[in-house]
Amino acid sequence: MGQRVSGLFLLGYNVAMNQFVLELIGYIGSAFVLISFLMSTVIKLRIVNSIGSVFCILYGFLIHAYPTVLMNVCLLLINCYYLIKLFRHRENFSIIKSEYSEGCTQFFIDDNMEDIKLFFPDFADVIKKSNFVRLVFCKNQIVGLFAAIQNEDNNLCVLLDYTVKQYRDYAVGYHLFAGLKEEGIRRVEFQQKANNHMKYLKKMGFKKAGNGDGFVKEL
Repeated sequence: MGQRVSGLFLLGYNVAMNQFVLELIGYIGSAFVLISFLMSTVIKLRIVNSIGSVFCILYGFLIHAYPTVLMNVCLLLINCYYLIKLFRHRENFSIIKSEYSEGCTQFFIDDNMEDIKLFFPDFADVIKKSNFVRLVFCKNQIVGLFAAIQNEDNNLCVLLDYTVKQYRDYAVGYHLFAGLKEEGIRRVEFQQKANNHMKYLKKMGFKKAGNGDGFVKEL
């Protein structure tokens, strides 16, 4: 009798645990899907959403909810398709010489003024000094603006290095600095007050300057 009760207890426990694991997989998938809509860039959104779709596909198979499986497989394929397109777009970046006073540069600054100020609160006071301005295009759309002071040694002191939110995954930065190197620039200095920009600088390979004043990147 005791063994039978013990067996029934273990059976019930296993059933409860299996049900818990199933529900946990479903909740994890749903959480990833919801979190994906909080991502700041399209690439992050699609990657996190894809992870959620994988969990939802697994959950659907385990509970035999095949319409759920079909929907999430379609979502996963759609995300993969657009991720491939987004990564291929990196090859379509173009760096165009410009001037601070040119109309397209001014329009881009005005159109993104509030977001630029979040990263470069003092840029309006210094950008007029720039003599080295580059616009980064993805096909026919401006996605980034780089403005600096170029000295006699052909080094740059950055005044503004901004990318629109949709392309803020460091791809523009990598392409930009590769382009600067091709132009003969060997050293880039960053001394602006831009606390929200520190993660980007470190990702791009900037190091603390020897005198402790700003950051430096050797190209």
